[in-house]
Formats: sequence, structure tokens, C-alpha cells
Amino acid sequence: MVQLKPIILWLLLMTALHGFAQEKRTYTTKKLTGDAPAIDGRINEEAWAQVEWIGDFTQKDPYEFANPTQNTTFKIIYDDNNVYVAIMVNYNDLSLIERRLGRRDSFQGDWVAIAFDSYNDGLTGFSFGVSAAGVKNDLIVTNDVNSDDTWDPVWFVKVGSVDSGWVAEMKIPFNQLRFSNTDNELVWGLEVMRQLFHNDEFMVWQMVPNESSSWVGMWGKLQGISNIRPRKEVE
Repeated sequence: MVQLKPIILWLLLMTALHGFAQEKRTYTTKKLTGDAPAIDGRINEEAWAQVEWIGDFTQKDPYEFANPTQNTTFKIIYDDNNVYVAIMVNYNDLSLIERRLGRRDSFQGDWVAIAFDSYNDGLTGFSFGVSAAGVKNDLIVTNDVNSDDTWDPVWFVKVGSVDSGWVAEMKIPFNQLRFSNTDNELVWGLEVMRQLFHNDEFMVWQMVPNESSSWVGMWGKLQGISNIRPRKEVE
């Protein structure tokens, strides 16, 4: 029986880690008061002071469930027409930043992305990303796991340098997203992702185990958006 104790302890630890990884996280946004932020990659407007930074990402690769080697935080605010996102991309060594130019939807180097399941159906996702060099990436996910990067919505992003690394500032019009008009207060699925080039490290805000057959359905939740109505998408 003594020999079984390490195995039992290991199984208990794995069960605890697995359960923690799948626990749904929630981010609560706020409707901004005053002027909207300028999308210039600076994050210095009063608008951004209305919400707190949130982080605590988890590695998916190369070491699943491990703490990331670098810190990442983000904020989300909104007004009647747009969702605004700021992602602070920190490094403990600025020489690790990998900036590579490329074409839209062809990521090179370090990048970050935010994805919304604005239907909150666990099946449909809209992802908006940018590299450290300012290259855009956007894609739509259907049936939970099938992605299509030929989707090219109209949205705005700028990256800027900060003492700790770089920052991505985004403006995503509501008319580029799809969501129900039946609820005054919306709840969306939410995921935020970061890729490091130098060590091929991938980290996420809402951990989805690599063995999971679901992706969008495992995302965390965004709450706090209210009294917004769908608008016709502009191609």
C-alpha cells in the first residue's frame, strides 16, 4: 500500500490541475465615459483608467499548465459603437522581442490576439490579432474548431513600445461582430492568446487543455456589455 501512495498523490494532483484548467474565468468590462481612446499604441488616455488590467495566463505549449515565462495583461472597454482592447506584452529581457514583417493573416515573430464568441453559443468565434511588428491577423471560427482566415473584417490596431515590452491597442466595431439582439446585457465567450517566437511558447488567458476536443466552447466569459444592438456588417 505504501508503494501506491505516490501514484495516488500524482493522480490527485493531475485531477486538481485539470479541474483548475477548465474552470471558466470571467472578465467584467465597463462602458466608457468621456472620450474614446485614440488608437495610437500608447494607452495613456483617461478612458483606459476606467478598468483594471487582468492577467494570470497559462502555458499551453511547450509546457502545458505551466506558468508563462513572460507576463501578459489586458483591458477591455466599450462604447455604443466599438469594443476597445489593450494588451500589455511584457518581457523580462527586451532582446527577446521578435518583430517580423509579413502579409495580413501571415503571422511572423511574436504576436497577441483576442477572440470573442459573441453569439455565446460555444461554436462561433471571431479572432483579432497583431504581431509585434504591427501585422494584422483575423479569422472566424465555426463549429467550435474550424478556422477561416479569409474573413477580413474592418477594425483598427496600433502597436507601440513601452519600457517593459510592447502594447497592442485595438478598436473593433460592433458591426463587424454577430450577436443576439434579445438580451439587454450580453455575455460573450472570451479568449486572449500570446505567442513567443524565441522559445515557441504559446500562452492563453483561459486555459483549454490540449487534449480537449472543444476550443470555443471552453473559452472564458466577457460580461458587462449592455444595451448594444447588432448593426449591419460593413464589408
